Amino acid sequence: RRRRMAPPRVCVTGGGGYIASWLVKLLLSRGYAVHATLRDPNLMQLDGAAESLSLFKADVLDRAALAAAVEGCQGVFHVASPVPADKTVDPESEIMVPAVKGLV
Repeated sequence: RRRRMAPPRVCVTGGGGYIASWLVKLLLSRGYAVHATLRDPNLMQLDGAAESLSLFKADVLDRAALAAAVEGCQGVFHVASPVPADKTVDPESEIMVPAVKGLV
């Protein structure tokens, strides 16, 4: 009798965004266990979510929350990007740097 192997586990940052939510849907349909970070959890209605989706409320600048989300994962799809609430004065330091270095 063969032991059933656990599905591969991956993390998708920014899981609530347009592209990332489609990526989460695709990964679930292919049998992955998915950890998704997002600011507003709303992905539990996807097929397979109840069994294979773990949501983590996290921001790309919150290292502790991101560490919890990627724990136990074999891969990470870093799709999140900060979304400033106000007008940006310095887009490079306010958006680009956190988006690129947010998970490093």
